[in-house]
Amino acid sequence: MKRTLLILLLTLGLVALLGSCLDEKVLELVLTGETYADFNENEISADTPEIAVVDVAEEVRDILEDNGYTTDDLTGAHVTSVSYGVTSIPSSQTHDWVLTGQIRVSRDLGPFVVIVDYESQSVRDALGKKISAPLEPLGVDLINAALDDFINNNANPVLTFEVQHGTILPNTPTPTDPMVFDWRAWLAIQIIIEQRVDVPDPF
Repeated sequence: MKRTLLILLLTLGLVALLGSCLDEKVLELVLTGETYADFNENEISADTPEIAVVDVAEEVRDILEDNGYTTDDLTGAHVTSVSYGVTSIPSSQTHDWVLTGQIRVSRDLGPFVVIVDYESQSVRDALGKKISAPLEPLGVDLINAALDDFINNNANPVLTFEVQHGTILPNTPTPTDPMVFDWRAWLAIQIIIEQRVDVPDPF
C-alpha cells in the first residue's frame, strides 16, 4: 500500500489582538490521508478475485506522523471516497475489455461486503484516470467501525479488499486471449485532530 497526504482543512478562528492575557483554545484540524492498492490483472479464464490487505492502525498512524501528530491528538476518522483507474495496458492487448463488478471489503477475515459497484467500465477509457465511485453504505459502515475501534478501543483492525469482476466483455479471457492490465484503487480517509493553542484574550 502507498499513501499520499493532503491537508484538507485547517480552520483557525480570527481573534482580535486586544489585551495582554492569553486564552487557551482548542482548534479542530481535518486531514485527509489517501492510501492506494495496486492490482495486476492477468486473466486467462473466468475471473478470480484480486486481494489487497490494509492495516488500518498503521495507515492512520502514518498519516498522523507525516503531519507531526500522534494518536493522542486524534479524535475521529472516517472514509470519504473511493476512486479507481487503470495504470498500464501492455501493447499485447489487441482489443478493449469492458467490465462490470464490485470492490468488496472484509474486516479481520470476516464476511465481505460491497463498498463500490462498477458497471460497463472500459479498461482503455480508464487508463491514466482517477474515477470517483459512489460508496455503498455497508462497506462504508464496516470501514468506519474499524476506524472507531482503533480510536476508542486501541484495536488493530485489518481490512481485506477484494476485486470481483462479474461480466467481462467481449468474451471470457482465454490463454490465447488473456485480459492483462494494471489498475489502482484509492481510499481517502478523513482524520480529525485537536490542537490546543494560546491566543490573545480580547477581554
